[in-house]
Amino acid sequence: MIDESQVPKIEESIEIDAPVDRVWDIISDLDNEPEYWWGTREVKNLTREGNVIDREIYQNFRKHGIKQRVTLRPRTEVEIQYLKGLTEGVKFLRLESAGENRQRLVALWKIHFTGIYWFATPFIQRHVRKGTRDALLRIKDVSEGRPIKYPEESKKQIGADLV
Repeated sequence: MIDESQVPKIEESIEIDAPVDRVWDIISDLDNEPEYWWGTREVKNLTREGNVIDREIYQNFRKHGIKQRVTLRPRTEVEIQYLKGLTEGVKFLRLESAGENRQRLVALWKIHFTGIYWFATPFIQRHVRKGTRDALLRIKDVSEGRPIKYPEESKKQIGADLV
């Protein structure tokens, strides 16, 4: 059993100028998760009972499968339990009202890394924090009506700006 005080916690948030339903539609679209969370390569939903989905995801890192249970709490929270795999613990995506058409999206991870990866916790934790910030920015962009900026598009734009 893992001591809760030893579990790394990562928390990031962002303010989004969009109605709650628009942001909710994006964060609750589990099939489209790799569009925002680039560390996730593939999602396989296995079963669904109401607002509870059992699934397996595959990450880009080591392409390992991770078993998850997702609980959707409409318009307020997505809870993702990491049950078995490289990562174990829980991630929450919480929506908080910041005004009529303004939302605060909070990503909170309480996770630990299994096996030999436990030794790399500080490195992996920094990587997860950066990936979370980037995902929140992509969610913000789409929620506010802007397209996602892919790395290859950014490079093309930088090159065009230099001409």
